[in-house]
Amino acid sequence: MENCVNHPQKKAISICHSCGQHYCELCLDAGNEYYYCKKAECQELLRKELPIQLLSPEIICPNCSNNIELSDTERSSRKFHCPECESFIDFTFDPPKILNRENYVELLSSLNQGDIALIKSILDDGLIDYYVLGENFLNVDPLIQPAKFYVNGTQLEEAKGLLKDFELHIFGASDRHDLDK
Repeated sequence: MENCVNHPQKKAISICHSCGQHYCELCLDAGNEYYYCKKAECQELLRKELPIQLLSPEIICPNCSNNIELSDTERSSRKFHCPECESFIDFTFDPPKILNRENYVELLSSLNQGDIALIKSILDDGLIDYYVLGENFLNVDPLIQPAKFYVNGTQLEEAKGLLKDFELHIFGASDRHDLDK
């Protein structure tokens, strides 16, 4: 057996499934089927292999220590917006990645829950980095304040391209007047 790439004095126990190099027990993380080393790109493959772990319903913001109640969507996506410090927190990283609001640009807003779900699906499918501000408020008091979509500034044009043919609906009806009935 080979020696560990990082610790030449130690025998390697396995290879990293992603990069194929030999590592000792200290340098590997176990997935469901394979081992992965600590390199960022290899850890990303490990995260994809592991089952999605839900966050707890209440979490403390790692940036401002504010107690936040998460929706089921936020719990499963492991990404949420802190209303106290205005940061976007990404728990898909360990430790969690804190992104400042300045990196995000408002894309659009909607009062329609159906539109919101479809837009999220389109952005998720396009691997767009985004967050929605005010989505949960619509459940409490609809039609007062729209949910606003913010996307990472570097992906703004890509997001606009994905949504260029999407038709927003107001109150569940189209606002297009060119449709014959």
